Amino acid sequence: MILPSIQPPFPIAWGFSTRRSDPSELPTKLLTQVHGCRIWEASDTLREGDGHWTQEAGRRIGVRVADCVPVLLAGLVSGRPWVAALHAGWRGATAGILRNGVWQFTELGGISHDLYFAFGPCIQSCHFEVGPEVVESAKRDSAWRDDLASEGQGGKPHLDLHGLLLAQAIDLGLDSKKDGSVRLCTLCERDMFHSYRGGDSGRQWGWVEIL
Repeated sequence: MILPSIQPPFPIAWGFSTRRSDPSELPTKLLTQVHGCRIWEASDTLREGDGHWTQEAGRRIGVRVADCVPVLLAGLVSGRPWVAALHAGWRGATAGILRNGVWQFTELGGISHDLYFAFGPCIQSCHFEVGPEVVESAKRDSAWRDDLASEGQGGKPHLDLHGLLLAQAIDLGLDSKKDGSVRLCTLCERDMFHSYRGGDSGRQWGWVEIL
């Protein structure tokens, strides 16, 4: 298990699984993920969506990924911990999954600057070759910066998905000092992580639990 590089000053546990993680430590699958931006309050019902949140202690929630970014959020609403886990591929990121997650928090009374956040291992820009339509979709986001896309050795664009999400986070008012992200590449580190582009059908988790 890999832990974010920062721990909020309230009682939660959070982390990112690897190939070697103990299955008993992982959440129950309660989302059918579809690369969208629908987020639910967590329950025991299997639902279609790409994120869920909870204020319930002892409920471990998570998302499954194999190159996409697992996004974890944690903050206080009226003095009580609130946590969320989101699945962000390029479609979800450009459709607004992170923006929706932060909106869910602020709608309950939270302040975006107070959110702790962590983006987990994913395919990094070194290997994330995309079509020009993906870059054009990302460019429509108000947080876009030109350095988030680069030209790969084959002449095709590469996208920095972690960087795009961080730019969105700052645009949303999140505090970079509360960033616990783990910037490891799932394709570079295939001995540690499952990678869809590496031909792997397995998945790892980003998970969070209020203690």
